[in-house]
Order: sequence, then structure tokens, then C-alpha cells
Amino acid sequence: MEIAKASIWKTPFIGAYSKVFGESAVVNKNAPQGFLRKIIKVLKVDSIAVTNIAGVHAVSSMISANSNFIIVPDTVDDEELSELKKLSREVLVVESKLKAWGNMMLLSDKGVLFSPRVSKRDAEKIVDSLSIDYGFSTLANYMAVGALAVTGGKICFVSKLLSEEEKKLIEDLLKLKTYAITVNDGLTLIRLGMLANSYGILVGESTTGSELMDISLAVSSAGSF
Repeated sequence: MEIAKASIWKTPFIGAYSKVFGESAVVNKNAPQGFLRKIIKVLKVDSIAVTNIAGVHAVSSMISANSNFIIVPDTVDDEELSELKKLSREVLVVESKLKAWGNMMLLSDKGVLFSPRVSKRDAEKIVDSLSIDYGFSTLANYMAVGALAVTGGKICFVSKLLSEEEKKLIEDLLKLKTYAITVNDGLTLIRLGMLANSYGILVGESTTGSELMDISLAVSSAGSF
């Protein structure tokens, strides 16, 4: 498995403007071709939707996804939906006052952790479609739970801000082994600087050698994703 560094527009916040799930990715519509090529090379992605979401450039804050579904806000437009449907997953458009579903939930194929800001009604609408377990919690007192973790295959990288109880909650609910890391020289909102799937890991260019070692050790401990 390759672990590599990348940047987008000379910034290390690669996970703010793109999201990878399985062999698919959603990437900001203005992303450089070199960045797209790196995603394809390192993460073995074979389908990419090049689009913004509801006009927002920071696409990872707006969507959540697993092997079967992509969750999007009801402000997504027709052109964006058309691009997402190229990924051959069911796109679930959620009618809600909440829009940033990438922040409001942490999703795997087995479960989903919702922010307490998500109403039970909205959560049940989503879960009824996904048919998976769910729960509600903040993480490290943050409402934007999706910003503090990155899922990939059988592993979930989580922020070092999380408590042992919060890591256990994620493991029990999402059925993924958790490993606490930072990226980009101490960034704790790790989704902003990391992309991961079963084939590889990309981190922001500012990620230090010791952070790369922590990630490599986590992968070795987990075995194959």
C-alpha cells in the first residue's frame, strides 16, 4: 500500500476539496489535472465525479458516502447530480435545513455516527435508506464529527483529540478499527488533510515524517484494509 503526499493549489488541504470512497472520488471541479492523476495513481480510483456540491468548493464538507450511497443536500443542482450519478452509486438527496452532510455524519458500510445537530427525523430518513446502525454524539466536543475522522476499508483514522470512549463508540458503531493520528504538522481536523481507501493513503504536503510513521504503523497494525 502506497502512502504519499499531495497538494491542491499549493495547499495541503487535499481532503477539504475532495472525497474518496472505495474506487470512486468526488473532486472539486477546478482541481488541477496533476492532483487527479495522483488520486488515480496512489488510490487506484477508477471513477471520478469532477464537480462542486451546491456550488460549494469544499466538497467533502457537503457529502458523505460509503460503498453503496452518496448523501447530498437538497441544494445540489441538476448538473452536479448528473456528475455524481456517473459513480454508479445511489444518490440520496436529503431534504433538511442542514446542508453540510460531510460534517454532520461519519459513515461506513456498517454504521453511521450523527452529530447531535441532526434531528432524529432526518437521521431516520437516511438510515431507512441505508439500513445500517446509527447513533448520536459529538467528538471531542465538536459538532462537525465528520471532520475528525477518515474511513477507508476496515480502518478509521481519527483525530488525537478523541477520547478512548469516543474511539470505542466509533469502533462499535462503524465496525472499524480506530487509529489516532494527526496530519499536516499537527492538524487535528484530519479529514481536511487526508484521503484513504483500501489501496492507498494521500496526506497533505505539510505532513511530517513522524506523522507518516504513525500512519504507516497504523496500517501495519491493521493489516490489510
